[in-house]
Amino acid sequence: MDQVIVNHGTRPLDDVYSELRPGSLNLDEVDYEALVAGRPQDVARNQDGTYQLFRIGDAVAARNTHAAIYDALRLVKAA
Repeated sequence: MDQVIVNHGTRPLDDVYSELRPGSLNLDEVDYEALVAGRPQDVARNQDGTYQLFRIGDAVAARNTHAAIYDALRLVKAA
């Protein structure tokens, strides 16, 4: 055997997400029942938070732009 090739996949680009998470109202929690039913996300784990933050697109995994847009669409559609 001359070579061994290992695929470790890709790591998400979540630096900005990680910095914003502590100030978020939902602390990255998603109500999946509400998501599936098309209802707004109303999780409030951090009462001092000032915004909702959801991990989508490259913050989850290296994916194409269309996947990130679709992630966002599902979350804001019910808002």
